[in-house]
Amino acid sequence: MNIAIVEDRDPDADRLTTFLNRYQEHHSLKLNISRYSSGEALLASPCEKYHLVFMDIYLEQTDGVETARRLTGRNAEALVIFLTTSREDIWRAVQMHACFDYIEKKALDYARLEETLDTARKKLRHQPKMLEFYSGKQKVRLPLSKIQYLVSHDKYTFFTLANGQETRYRVTFSSLCALLEEESRFLLCNRGILLNMDFIRQADRDVFVMTNGQSFPVRRRNHAEIMRRFHDHQFKKLNEEVY
Repeated sequence: MNIAIVEDRDPDADRLTTFLNRYQEHHSLKLNISRYSSGEALLASPCEKYHLVFMDIYLEQTDGVETARRLTGRNAEALVIFLTTSREDIWRAVQMHACFDYIEKKALDYARLEETLDTARKKLRHQPKMLEFYSGKQKVRLPLSKIQYLVSHDKYTFFTLANGQETRYRVTFSSLCALLEEESRFLLCNRGILLNMDFIRQADRDVFVMTNGQSFPVRRRNHAEIMRRFHDHQFKKLNEEVY
């Protein structure tokens, strides 16, 4: 889970970070935590990757509520937890679609954080994961579960979807790979070819065959690592089906 802390007071950010580290140890969970001292710094970052954002309301320049409003324009699935020293501005926060929860700083302890994170994880598990990017001025949102594979060609990336539909977008293949880097189901099997392993029907020594019959060569370099990742994914899927 990717988490951002947007807080201009180091003691408050340190305290929250300590609780988050304790949570990941207790729950055997990997949390990727990033800290920002202003809303501007968050928005200048690749904020599309964050699942959860702890947002101080009282920030200098752009306050937390406005920062959250601008964040949702780029990452509509992010859950925002507002932090405040006063209840006076909470009403502005709770009106926002992105507001998942709010916590008064004086009430923030490990038990409160654990309750919030447990609830957030349940909600995130039920959200379909989306791939979001811009093709020119067009914003594109595609469910990850519906993407079979991506192929780079010239200045375009061609998408083949689960229903066999093929479409192209003017977006760099490398930028899409960066967005999908932490999605374990996607495998870079060769230069300019990214496969959703859920749609691989057959794996020979040198070729992957997709459910629509399309075959792709496996890159010789890192061949063993590519095949290991595929077999690990298959094993994981088998265990999920059993349990």
